[in-house]
Amino acid sequence: MSEGQWPALAGQLDQWRSGLFDWLSQLAEELPALPGILAQLADPTQALAALRLFALIVLILVLQRILRGQGDQLIDRLAVWQRSGAAGLAPLRGATVIVAAVGIHAVKIAVVAAIAYGAVLVGLVPAPTWATAASQFALAFVIAEIGRLALNAFLEPRASSARVLPMDDAGATSWESRLSALIRAGTYGLVFAVPGIALQVPALAELAQLIIVVIVLAGVLAALRDARAAVRAWLLDLGHRRRGLFLRPLTRVLAPVWHLLAGLYSIVMAALLVAAPPAVLQFTVEASALSVVIMLIAGFIGHWLSSLARIGRYLPAAVRTRMPMIQARLNHWLPKLLGVVHLLLAVIALALIADAWRLIDLGAWMESSGGESVMGAVGALLGIGILAVAVWIMAASWIEDRLNPDTGSGAPGAREKTLLALFRNALAIAIVTLAGMVALAEIGINIGPLIAGAGVIGLAIGFGAQKLVQDIITGVFIQLEDAIHTDDFITAAGISGTVERLSIRSVGLRDLSGTLHIVPFSSVDTVSNYTRDFGYHLGVYEVAYRENIGDVVEHLQKAYERLCGDGDIAPEVTGPLEVDGVTALAESSVKVRVRIRSTAGMQWAVGRAYNRYVKEVFDNAGISIPFPHMTLYFGEDKAGNAPPAHVALTDESKPTKEG
Repeated sequence: MSEGQWPALAGQLDQWRSGLFDWLSQLAEELPALPGILAQLADPTQALAALRLFALIVLILVLQRILRGQGDQLIDRLAVWQRSGAAGLAPLRGATVIVAAVGIHAVKIAVVAAIAYGAVLVGLVPAPTWATAASQFALAFVIAEIGRLALNAFLEPRASSARVLPMDDAGATSWESRLSALIRAGTYGLVFAVPGIALQVPALAELAQLIIVVIVLAGVLAALRDARAAVRAWLLDLGHRRRGLFLRPLTRVLAPVWHLLAGLYSIVMAALLVAAPPAVLQFTVEASALSVVIMLIAGFIGHWLSSLARIGRYLPAAVRTRMPMIQARLNHWLPKLLGVVHLLLAVIALALIADAWRLIDLGAWMESSGGESVMGAVGALLGIGILAVAVWIMAASWIEDRLNPDTGSGAPGAREKTLLALFRNALAIAIVTLAGMVALAEIGINIGPLIAGAGVIGLAIGFGAQKLVQDIITGVFIQLEDAIHTDDFITAAGISGTVERLSIRSVGLRDLSGTLHIVPFSSVDTVSNYTRDFGYHLGVYEVAYRENIGDVVEHLQKAYERLCGDGDIAPEVTGPLEVDGVTALAESSVKVRVRIRSTAGMQWAVGRAYNRYVKEVFDNAGISIPFPHMTLYFGEDKAGNAPPAHVALTDESKPTKEG
């Protein structure tokens, strides 16, 4: 402390000492006069006025007693309704119970206050002194009941599942009664008793104020001592469950010292109530009350917003079956959004508290251009984030429902899987891009150069990856045309095989030898699909020139009848035998072509079975099937005589070891 501050401190101490002596002197003068003041009540007029005031007080207390149980049955029914409802609606039902309970208590307070002020206005208590005392009692009643109303919002004894603070019914009832008694003692004492005494004996009123403040302060400190361990554990658990960048460090700091801070604040407020000038006291009380209200409202809103983070686990079973990943998405995104909302709520609460203590002028800042810009940008960013997350969750869940083989029309095809996967990725990129661009625009960043730069980068990538772009574009159109499915047998880029893998860029073909070929779509000019809708076995059968074609066709029909009688292959035959007739007169055979329609992909199996039956029928009928052979011709003279063929038989066996 500097040397210049010592005289000021000494002057302040001297002023306090002088004021204390003046108060003691005034108190010494008022105490002997107290019997005379009380003797004034012997006057019939004063006695009647006091009696009317007493009657008004009794009327207010009786009305409060009568109305105390009114609405409790409704609160009990709502509590039962809240506990018996679906788990998914628990947060909403709990908030409904709290709002209903607070509303019922508020209506009862309003009714009693209206009757009390109405009695004062109609002159039940004569003016001015006694009427002022009656108004002060009505004001004390309203303030005390509003304080109890705030307690009921956090310690509602009748609805444990809707209670904000974590405690059982017995604990909630005990703490509600204890804190209500402190609120009533302080409110009725300081708002009604002290001003009433001050009308006749001001010094004695100050003494009464000191006694009331000390009693209430002792009760508050005792309550802080008893609640120290429980609140510390609750704060640590709260920080552990909600691992935010703001809340967890704050709870770790506050948990060990919260009772010290609260006790220090209570002592300072008690000192101000006793010794501060009226203007300072009024400002401090108003700022403190407003700060408490702001913190209570912020805490209440934050508590019920936090319950939204658990909404994913309460989704109906049908929704979880159709969309198995929606709960994981909600559990992933909702805590992040709620963390941002909680941060904004904390900033708003701190700003309002700072404005209440006149540390900042929040109203002037909000009316300024900078304040309007910041509030607009924050609101827009929050709205953009919520909208983007909501669109992504809805779209991803819809795609998941379409891809789920247990719902809808069954397992989707490869085409639908590929297109939906492409759509999901494209949608994610679009949402991130659009949300980012709009967010940057909202905070005042010119996105024109960014868009132009993105266009240049996209053009450069397009030139540098032409083959990749061609693969993707061709793959998109192939998928849109539904040309290929997984397990189809196709020919693409000169390679035939079964489709094992299908993506937006390439197709994987497994040929008959087991080799897997990866064919980029940019190299595919034509796709031949052998397993779409139906197939045909196209067979060309060669017979000798000496055979009768009518007999051949008849026996081909017999082979078809045997094919249709085969229980294994007959279900795959879907059409009659189509005989195209003689298609060619070859060098050593006559070719007859037939065609048999089959299910898709089974034309080869049908052909193999039919070939077997044709061979069997032709063999039984003696119909010759030509095959390659060699004829030795020794020539002949002009007379038609052929020279003799000299055949020499030789023994070329190898000698044995014994020989």
